[in-house]
Amino acid sequence: MDHWMLVGLGYALQPGNIAVMVLGVLIGMIFGATPGLSGASAMTMLLPLTFLFPAQTGVLFLLAIWNAAVYAGSIPSILINIPGTAAAAATAIEGHLLARRGLARRALRGSIVGSTIGGIAAAASLLYMSPPLAKLSLLFGPAEMFSFALFGMATVVSLSSGSLLRGLIGALIGLAMATVGFAPDGSERFVFTPDFLDGFPLIPTLVGIFTIPVVLNLVLEQRSQIAGDISSLKNADSFLLNLSDWAKHWFNIVRSAVIGVVVGVLPGTGPTIAAFVSYGEARRSAKPPHEFGKGDVAGVLASETANNAAVFSSLVPAITLGIPGSVDAVIILAALTMHGLMPGPTLFDRSPQIVYTVFMGAFVTNFIMLVVGLVGAKHIAQFTRIRLSLLVPVILTLGLLGAYSVHNNMFDVFLALGVGLFGFVLHRFGISLAALILGLILGDILEVQFFQAVTLYNNAWQAFVERPISLLFILLALASIVYSLRKDYRERRARAHA
Repeated sequence: MDHWMLVGLGYALQPGNIAVMVLGVLIGMIFGATPGLSGASAMTMLLPLTFLFPAQTGVLFLLAIWNAAVYAGSIPSILINIPGTAAAAATAIEGHLLARRGLARRALRGSIVGSTIGGIAAAASLLYMSPPLAKLSLLFGPAEMFSFALFGMATVVSLSSGSLLRGLIGALIGLAMATVGFAPDGSERFVFTPDFLDGFPLIPTLVGIFTIPVVLNLVLEQRSQIAGDISSLKNADSFLLNLSDWAKHWFNIVRSAVIGVVVGVLPGTGPTIAAFVSYGEARRSAKPPHEFGKGDVAGVLASETANNAAVFSSLVPAITLGIPGSVDAVIILAALTMHGLMPGPTLFDRSPQIVYTVFMGAFVTNFIMLVVGLVGAKHIAQFTRIRLSLLVPVILTLGLLGAYSVHNNMFDVFLALGVGLFGFVLHRFGISLAALILGLILGDILEVQFFQAVTLYNNAWQAFVERPISLLFILLALASIVYSLRKDYRERRARAHA
């Protein structure tokens, strides 16, 4: 392992890879800092560009975009109280209060430093947790893979925003879309055109879900630009340049990094949940004299450390088992499969240089993000004022070009538009698009593994609960649903008594 770590670091530090990661960080920061956009939007639109690079370079490009976008969502959260990404919503609680007190630089510095430390923790989890988990996954048969995918599906549904019902509807729509194409027994289903023989084309579908609804929402807002007062950036601040600041906040940072890594590894959770859990813990454990509710930098450190710690750690089950835990991880898996690399335990044996280049590159991209964030945050903040009349056509053009370029087929463009309009309608009704995408991806895994398990165990259905690992994941899936039902019930009771 040490040998491959050095090999991977050597590849990651090649000038070409460094340049690509710098470009990815800049793109991610621009998308993250622009309210309404996200890292998933950028990654989806630019995914076809990875054809131009070697596999590891393409993945590093996407990782840099993803990591930087999660961080950069904190910039508009702090400056204008509009989260650039969902993961930055917790940062806005204390960050904007700090900006209103003239301490925007303190909040932004806490954000970039916390994000970098969280990102390094996530990279370490990816490096040290993935190989043993890949070996453990060799013990997984079809029953265990089915149960783990079921657990991931249940977690996504139970943690979807809004309600359990809306998350379930999104997941069921995704599962229904996954039935298009060849069944595990070789028969065709719902193939109205040869373009659907392999199911819904992944990249045009992702472009539709993550680009078209964003464009339509921006148009419906009917704003010429997103205005905000960023004058407080001019005020100097020495926060985190003194050892006393580190002595005061080190435990909060370490705790938040651990929370982010643990939450990130769990399928279906991700940076948003990690940020709010960590912010809640920081506020709960705060001792006087704290300034929570008035603008406390501890809240910014907690949320930003946790949300970036949940980024790369969510790739652990994706790379080792081939089961994505988040929609962003789906895009990374798509990049790997586009280059003929199948995620799973065999990836470590067949392409270790690629795997460890990605692992070590995850560390490098965090340091690049730190430098760019410290130097350029105040300039990137200007993108919060970009004219939407310029932004919308650029996003739409890049997205549709990305859909077309995969197969050079206009069908993919029309599919992206159709899926995007459908996704926009679902979004307006509060249906979880993340649950839909993961339902589409996990649906094929669920069906294939279930079919193989039933065939292998001679239709012995009890095999799913007799095998310990399989039973564990089934129980965890049920527990996540029960948790969500109890949560919804308590919220309804609270509203009834309000």
